[in-house]
Amino acid sequence: MAKERIFELIRNEEVVLFVGAGMSMYAGCPSGAKLAEILHNGLTEELKKDITLNYDLSKLAEEICNIKGGNKNYLFSTLKKEFQKIPLSTETHQLLARIPHFKNIITTNYDTLIESTNNNIEVIRKSADYTIVDPKKQLLFKIHSDLSDTENIILTTTDYNNYFSKSKEDSVFWNAIKDRLASNHILFIGYGMEDSNINVLLDKIIQELGHNRKEIFFVSPSIPPAKLKYFQRIGIEYIESTGENFINEIYEDLRLNYFPNLTKGVGVAGTALDFANANQINVTLSQKDKRIEIGDIKSTNEISDHKIEVKFEMPTSEESMNILASIKGKNFEDVYLDKNSLKEFNMFFKGFRFKTEEDIQNLIIKKLPVFDFNMHIIFEDGFEIDNYPFKLFVISPSENEGHLKIQLEDFTVIIKIEFQTEKDSTKYNLEIFPSEQIRSTNSGFKFYEMLYKIISGQKFKIYKENEIFYNYIPKIKFEDDALDAKLLLKYFEDLKKIEKHFNLKFSKINLEKKFEKLIKNILAYIDKTSFSEHFLGESFGIEGQKNFEQLISIDEGNLFLTWASNKKTIIDLYDKQFDLGYLHTSIHDGYIENLKDLQLSKTKNILLKSRSELIHFRYADDKNII
Repeated sequence: MAKERIFELIRNEEVVLFVGAGMSMYAGCPSGAKLAEILHNGLTEELKKDITLNYDLSKLAEEICNIKGGNKNYLFSTLKKEFQKIPLSTETHQLLARIPHFKNIITTNYDTLIESTNNNIEVIRKSADYTIVDPKKQLLFKIHSDLSDTENIILTTTDYNNYFSKSKEDSVFWNAIKDRLASNHILFIGYGMEDSNINVLLDKIIQELGHNRKEIFFVSPSIPPAKLKYFQRIGIEYIESTGENFINEIYEDLRLNYFPNLTKGVGVAGTALDFANANQINVTLSQKDKRIEIGDIKSTNEISDHKIEVKFEMPTSEESMNILASIKGKNFEDVYLDKNSLKEFNMFFKGFRFKTEEDIQNLIIKKLPVFDFNMHIIFEDGFEIDNYPFKLFVISPSENEGHLKIQLEDFTVIIKIEFQTEKDSTKYNLEIFPSEQIRSTNSGFKFYEMLYKIISGQKFKIYKENEIFYNYIPKIKFEDDALDAKLLLKYFEDLKKIEKHFNLKFSKINLEKKFEKLIKNILAYIDKTSFSEHFLGESFGIEGQKNFEQLISIDEGNLFLTWASNKKTIIDLYDKQFDLGYLHTSIHDGYIENLKDLQLSKTKNILLKSRSELIHFRYADDKNII
């Protein structure tokens, strides 16, 4: 529970990190006790008689300083020898540098491992340093100073007493530290209970902050039972771990949980960008409903590793079969999973989790094409299409069957191939699926021109980046024009003719609703030609006795009748309007079928028919009959 709690607080950027000597031991730096031993071993044999080895570093340093008359040269030269040598490793400190969530780090260490591995950190050793720091960077408070400022190094007991004196407590430096300790939770890493200064620090924090302090966590590989009870009594959470392991665990938690929680309002944009950049990742962030949304995710180096982990509950048995068939490559269908089906979803980039099932409303697993490029196709008669989008998908529904799906600009072609055991007995079946809205007349024209040439048996070559990708020699025999390629090619040719005449362009062409009759009328207007339709006759009455008598007085020969509409004809075609002028109608070989009955006054309704059973139409800009 303590680990989960501290991980949560770190994600919220509410933790001050307190670093002790144990965090640097893996790099070859000595612990406090080991440094005491090194100092004692470096003494002359004569001095060793007067100074007994004491593993309390501050007390031993005090004795050495006293016996040398207050001179600290030996102490500082030993420190330089131990802390300025090349480290055995900086792996843990490099990992710590990739965790910008610690806005403030406090250390009692003399080494420079933290600042030398982190370019985004400002070092503060005394009050004067605090006034010139960049507040946007992480701050490192070195409360025992270091070898760059030996005058302020805290090493001996006297140094400690002076440091915690009343006059020092009110300094800008110590007030800045107290402010951070009071307003944040505290994580101690790298301190052993043999460090005398840890007791002073803990007592000082508890004394200063009292029962209103925030939570304190203490990480150490071991702790004496008495000290553990003391921690429990004063409310300090103990976590058993080495510093190196615990930094790894913190980083692992951030790697898995920081970015998913960012979209829930946990964290700030600046830290998120710093965290991503520190790990060679670029992210685009935006604000939405007081939350941070993660957009594009890219790598800043050549490594770009995506991974998605999905656990889902199968829906009904029929849907399950379809999903499994899709996953196994037996159909072209994408897999759609709604939120209720998703039990676990993790999206990783370079090992960092960015999305979980809580971020997903649904999941679509889309099939990727085997080939995806813009092709150049050339037919043997010279017809060619350049820069034509081409995608090829392949599935195997059964052992003896393979299907190809070819996605072109506005059309999908499905080729089903059934392999037979006999030679040359392979069966092919082609299906054409136009887009619901073809984007242009030229797009449809190009496709059906190409399709018509293929079914007519022409050879062609496909080029990819100026190299032959496929050389087609006709293998499939088509029965007449089973795919309507010739008819649809004519359809798009007519549309192109209309576009040219009226100086416009069609778009969103839906072949589910073809308008052959409307196109025929528009072309008749353009070409100034007439067109005919089947005419079975029409019954009508004549107003006025004189007109009626004149009509029935004719003989039984052919009648030529013509009339014009009073209004212009306006046609709508694919969201365009066309003014075709006035419709002129004529019957060239008309006759009155019931003429005898009319003459005998048996009826008043005239039944007009055409001997050829045709009625003729023509559009003209003038409504006057010529």
